[in-house]
Amino acid sequence: AGLTEARSVRLVPLYVPVPGLDPRLDGFRILHLSDLHLGYLPGVADAVTATTRGLKVDLCVLTGDYAPRYGTPPDRVIAGIKAILAGVSSQYGVYLTLGNYDSAPLARALRAESGWRLLINEQVQIRHAGATVTLTGLDDPYQQPHAPLQQTLCQPGEGFRIVLAHAPELAADAAAGGVDLYLCGHTHGGQICLPRGRAVFKNTRRPDLARGLWREGGMWGYTTSGAGISGIPRRHNCPPEVALLTLVAVREAPD
Repeated sequence: AGLTEARSVRLVPLYVPVPGLDPRLDGFRILHLSDLHLGYLPGVADAVTATTRGLKVDLCVLTGDYAPRYGTPPDRVIAGIKAILAGVSSQYGVYLTLGNYDSAPLARALRAESGWRLLINEQVQIRHAGATVTLTGLDDPYQQPHAPLQQTLCQPGEGFRIVLAHAPELAADAAAGGVDLYLCGHTHGGQICLPRGRAVFKNTRRPDLARGLWREGGMWGYTTSGAGISGIPRRHNCPPEVALLTLVAVREAPD
């Protein structure tokens, strides 16, 4: 049962109600993948590819942990990512950040590819129908020193501000800096959970943000359960996922 669940990747549609959202961004669609751990368990990559095939989105983002282990040859990981993204149509491209399983050689290989852009404490801007989306990609906040990451968060940004980070550790800093949406993974949602998805081990210093859609101050955040696995090659009561987020303009703050 654990093996079957680990290979049963699902597409999770989410609607994010944003008070005061620029109406030109109403309906903006973001595909979010994380924690692929490509090659750790046969069949997972094929399941992710089948789940994402044919999707048309405005933006595609990946938030780290592409490799199954540190010593994995980068070319194998790159090939796996390419296969998954081949069936995805993203109007404004693909952006990635690093996770705690991603080595320096893999980072160099990711940066050398022209099909996407790796963001390591960097910021880019996207123009959509005349509106601005500022995208900030952080280095892994779970293991890396926070000071350089916090300096990146202090940079001013225009329009709707999105942070890509591997883990939810810097959610409070991002919210304090005026970020609108924080996308992360790392926790696997617990991976091995009790009934009703109650995680045995959350693997974060922000256990309240270990899974799903959440609020931190005025900021929305989403911690995906991830598509892959690590450690125990099973999932229980915590199916793997690919998230599809749609921004929705609302007049008032949600309850």
